[in-house]
Amino acid sequence: MKIAVKKRPKYKLLAAAISTAVFGFSGHALAEEQVTLKDAITDGKLDFSVRYRFENVDDDGRPEEAHASTVRARIGYTTKTFSDFQVGIELDHVEALGGDNYDDLHGDTTDHAVVADPEGTEVNQAWISYSGIDDTTIKVGRQRINLDNQRFIGGVGWRQNEQTYDGVTVVNTSLEDTTIVYAHVSNVNRIFGPNSGRAGTPAADANLDADANILNVNYKGLGIGTLSAYAYLLDVDDHPVNHTLSDALSTKTFGARLTGSQGEETKFLYTAEFARQSDYKNNPASFDANYYNLEGGVKFKGITAKLGLEVLEADDDKGIAFSTPLATLHKFQGFADKFLSTPGTGIEDTYASIFTKIFGAKVGIIYHDFEADEGSADYGDEIDLVIAKQVHKNVHVLLKYANYNADDFGTDTQKAWLQVLMKF
Repeated sequence: MKIAVKKRPKYKLLAAAISTAVFGFSGHALAEEQVTLKDAITDGKLDFSVRYRFENVDDDGRPEEAHASTVRARIGYTTKTFSDFQVGIELDHVEALGGDNYDDLHGDTTDHAVVADPEGTEVNQAWISYSGIDDTTIKVGRQRINLDNQRFIGGVGWRQNEQTYDGVTVVNTSLEDTTIVYAHVSNVNRIFGPNSGRAGTPAADANLDADANILNVNYKGLGIGTLSAYAYLLDVDDHPVNHTLSDALSTKTFGARLTGSQGEETKFLYTAEFARQSDYKNNPASFDANYYNLEGGVKFKGITAKLGLEVLEADDDKGIAFSTPLATLHKFQGFADKFLSTPGTGIEDTYASIFTKIFGAKVGIIYHDFEADEGSADYGDEIDLVIAKQVHKNVHVLLKYANYNADDFGTDTQKAWLQVLMKF
């Protein structure tokens, strides 16, 4: 027998259930605050997006090319603030269209090139925040953490399954021109999930069980740019497949970054960053390695040109180099993603880029030359192309191409992408 009920939008019922469960109000409290709580729930923000991507990979290290046609559907809801509390939830579903034409590091399609976009449904975010302390917001749960340019801590938003973090973040802005972010992370939900992948691959564990303490201080009062100082203490525990691997990811990193620009009609751009990394907690190695990035550029009449050098050093002949396992790695060292793990002899990336707009589309070309930090190895070079345009207020189209020419590292690889993002 069906019971007739007054219909309400499903997302509002979902948001009401989440808020009631998390806030834990008694019936009496709900009666007293019914209107305000109702407004917080029903007047929240609903986000929905669909991202289709076709990725073609021709890697000389695999006999067959990859043809990955995937779609990601994302739905999220964030309540309005009620009594200094706010709740957010976000769900992702990734589906492959067509046959098994690529290696997602989960199945047995090992003759095809790799595209790390496995199928699955996952809670991408689920958090509650509290802002009842002056100039401070505390967020608990599964959440995005993107710091600075995401070179050390990021969400890997390029992949269909985003990297998010389980933990607590505290953001404080009580000091003038200063933002202080502290986070304690107990688990990293990696791009290879939601289920663990094939043994012996980077996807063997979809999660990293961690005890990470993250501190980032951002200051904008210098007048010449933004200064960031940071301390990232990463302790990775209990990797179910490879305990040695998890211990080797345990590092402590301290650094500072300055980025800014000068000028009006012609802007001169600059970035300088330095960090030092060493072993931490149960890491079996004893090492010290430096990171630095120097970049200069100019922006004039709609054209932006940059020249830079990024170095992840190796510690002499120990075969250990500076690592950034929680970074949004696709943003750095070439779109072909040949250096997702730093080679044991380190890496020096000399790069140049130029971007402009043509018929309303953002067009760019980037060149990389890769060499070893220790020894004389010439890893190879890469050229990347990108075209992006907002063709409608709800539709964004992206074309990308990467061509890595190997010398002393890896194999020749060409990648091409077509992506369409629809946001509502």
